[in-house]
Amino acid sequence: MRPAGVIPEQRQARRFADYLLTLGIAARLRPAPEGWTVWVVEEEALPRVRDELASFRREPGAARFAVAREAERIRAESRAAPPGPGATALPQPAAWAPWASPTPLTWALLAFVAIAAVMTRLGDPGSPLVARLLPDAAGLSVSAPWQWLTPVVVHSGPLHLLFVAVVWPELARRVEARSGTAALAAMVIGFGLLGNVVQTMSFGPACIGLSTPVFGLIGVVAAERRAGAAGELEVVLAAGWLGACLLGLVGPVGGAAHVAALAGGLVVGAIAGRLRALRGRGARPSR
Repeated sequence: MRPAGVIPEQRQARRFADYLLTLGIAARLRPAPEGWTVWVVEEEALPRVRDELASFRREPGAARFAVAREAERIRAESRAAPPGPGATALPQPAAWAPWASPTPLTWALLAFVAIAAVMTRLGDPGSPLVARLLPDAAGLSVSAPWQWLTPVVVHSGPLHLLFVAVVWPELARRVEARSGTAALAAMVIGFGLLGNVVQTMSFGPACIGLSTPVFGLIGVVAAERRAGAAGELEVVLAAGWLGACLLGLVGPVGGAAHVAALAGGLVVGAIAGRLRALRGRGARPSR
């Protein structure tokens, strides 16, 4: 296999891989720091793929690239048809299973949150662990510095946990696959601290849940205009959840923390997008 180039947005990369499949060209997509690398299985197809990729970059919305249904039909026929003598199965254009991407922190945090949910009895105020993880009525204290961040692992009830379980993996794995595990860790810590401090300063110590970093990540991907920003499901759920938090319908979850993290994510994403654009210009060969 040989790399043909990088496509920044995940959805556009899928679109291009589907197009290649309809041309009879097998390709793989792999996450890279700049986006998604297109790997060509048969080396002799590399020149054509690079030409097609150049055309795709100029006009990714062109009608000739809208072949998702045709590509899916080809894959379905390939799976259904028994292989003939000496035949090889048609390769899939990409591996989209979550475990196919190098995103260990995404899944480790989700597992940790699930364990914490059991140990805290879903944020039961009577749980001794909750008392250790959350600030008391006096607010944040230098004598318990961990409480500035640990509220992000506490969730108040099954609805809160379900929201995180649905939205977190899709957003976090995109950011981690593109920017790296260290970057995702920095964002979780940064957005968690920002949300906790703003919530405490505004409305008291109630600020819990991994949903605070989730809103930060929504801001990041939206500002960067990468990976199609957040998907429709994430946007709808996030908007509904934020509204419920601001109206006080879901308990002490912290609407101010979510708004602060979202704003912080927009700033981080705008800066990161600008830096990538500048690096991209600097990497272009002069004519």
